[in-house]
Amino acid sequence: MKSTFWTRLPITIIGIPLITYLLITGGVIFAGFVSLVVFLCLYEFYGFKQKIGVRPNIIIGMLMSLMICFFYIEFPFPHLTNMIAGITILIVLALLLEMFSGKSHPLDNITTTFAGVIYVAGLLGTMIALRNWDSLNGARFTMAMIFTVWICDSCAYLFGILWGKKKLIERISPKKTIIGFVGGVVGSFTSFYLMNLYGFIQYELDLPSILILTFIVGVCGQLGDFVESMFKRDAGVKDSGKLLLGHGGVLDRFDSLIFTSPLVFIFVSYL
Repeated sequence: MKSTFWTRLPITIIGIPLITYLLITGGVIFAGFVSLVVFLCLYEFYGFKQKIGVRPNIIIGMLMSLMICFFYIEFPFPHLTNMIAGITILIVLALLLEMFSGKSHPLDNITTTFAGVIYVAGLLGTMIALRNWDSLNGARFTMAMIFTVWICDSCAYLFGILWGKKKLIERISPKKTIIGFVGGVVGSFTSFYLMNLYGFIQYELDLPSILILTFIVGVCGQLGDFVESMFKRDAGVKDSGKLLLGHGGVLDRFDSLIFTSPLVFIFVSYL
């Protein structure tokens, strides 16, 4: 455990201030960071499938993801016609390239290409739109979401280490426990409650709103972690990559946000 702690520490020390700075700055800089994260996560996702013999079209997937990120960058005034036209052209191109490639399992290759774009770019990319929506609020909703995801992960880990015995979904994630899951939910509620109480979010939330946000981050966010674990288990790998040292791959660090970002974005859109 000590070895893992010291391996993770440099990334944690650099990562938290960096992401906080990017959240505060917003604009093209934050959008560029999220786009880079999307590309890295998508590359790791395709790597899962390549380990079991599937050959997605990585270039087409990256181009489609880039278009989706541009769509979110332009929110709330996106050029929808251009977006649909571009995606349609890339879909047709992907199908034609697959037809002429001669690769085996063409249906698996095509569906994996598109599934990766939807799972990573379509969902995680909403962080860009959320930050744009949040620009008049000092990025506080976006910051509250990300900080609470971190707190949720930390509480789930600590509760699981200290008191966790009974496994939650052992066939997918052998180390995750029911107590750890409950700890993540408690941490999420406490985080949102305190940030709302002391005015950090700069938007007064009532109790039902806090409970909805708790469900999104504490429950759905942790389930997002299980979904990524399911993909890793299918590919027979422990981590999505090694880029972030003891933290694993980029997808390992952003798997919870893949679920929480779009759901929080939908929630705040109705405020």
